Amino acid sequence: MGWQEAWSAAVVLAVVVCTAWLWLLPSGGHQVSHSPLNSKVTVGDHALVHVEVTNPLTRSLLPTRMELPIGGGTAVFAVPTLAPRASFERGFVLPTDHRGVVTVGPVLCVARDPVGLLRRERERTRAQRIHVHPRTVLMGAVLQGVLRDVEGAVTQDLSSSDVSFHALRDYVPGDDRRNVHWRTTARVGRLMVRQFEETRRSSLMVVLSTAEEDYDDPEHFETAVSVACSLALDAMLQGRQVRLLTPGASLPTTTPLRLLDASCSLVLEAARDDVSLARRACADHPDASVLVLVTGQCLPVGDLARLRGVVPVSMMALAVRCGQEPFRRRRVGAMDVLDLDRLEDLPRAMRRLV
Repeated sequence: MGWQEAWSAAVVLAVVVCTAWLWLLPSGGHQVSHSPLNSKVTVGDHALVHVEVTNPLTRSLLPTRMELPIGGGTAVFAVPTLAPRASFERGFVLPTDHRGVVTVGPVLCVARDPVGLLRRERERTRAQRIHVHPRTVLMGAVLQGVLRDVEGAVTQDLSSSDVSFHALRDYVPGDDRRNVHWRTTARVGRLMVRQFEETRRSSLMVVLSTAEEDYDDPEHFETAVSVACSLALDAMLQGRQVRLLTPGASLPTTTPLRLLDASCSLVLEAARDDVSLARRACADHPDASVLVLVTGQCLPVGDLARLRGVVPVSMMALAVRCGQEPFRRRRVGAMDVLDLDRLEDLPRAMRRLV
């Protein structure tokens, strides 16, 4: 091909590109909004995103093509010709099969030239995040790990020494003479001592393993996340102090919603030592009365036996392993171990422990 033919081809190509570029110049005047019916949903719930396209102009707008990114996919829809002040609405189903944070939007107005050479995208809305929370269940049972604490809740159990005064009773050998109420003793002619109601504190610490090697399937990790959140939420509803710890961070437990939102970002990580994690948790939070390790069934039983050795004697210890094996309770050393294959067995397992 000679120079003349090359120049001719270049001119034709330049004309095509310029024509395509001119085709994309009109910006349109569509006004777009999108909103989820609920920004907080649970795995398996029905969730929708509502999109509304309006023509705010005094002239009609030509048909156009729009796209709505939803998570890892994209919803494509065509907007017909809109008369002045007219609107067009569409609804899209959100994927809620898995726990996580789904990014919805922004809505893109997409223009293409007839040849398909160029493409122009214009953002019409801002992206929004939808939290897909893990499934949870109510326990219906309370793990009975308690510590005596002067700032704890008053119980109906009587004690010879505490801060919540209950009544006076006759002195018996062995009573602390510092508790003798001398004024009453002088009045009745025999030794009378003060009796107290015990104040106790129950604090739950849930340690969730995110080690990939502890789980033989990602779905088992999802079950573990649901178990850990269920235990923490149940304790929060009972007014107990609770912490939920992972190797990477401590999840907020000030409100149930903040806990569930934070749990949406949990992912499996490289191998970590669950025993070291429990040891560090006990060292950082020695005031906990109950420790629950939630892990997978790939964790060796020998590691669970070592776990009890790093937990203080005053702290109740329990391990919940999530995997393929159905519900089973057993003792490993001095610690109870529960095997679960589904979340629905957790309340029954907890009732077996109390």
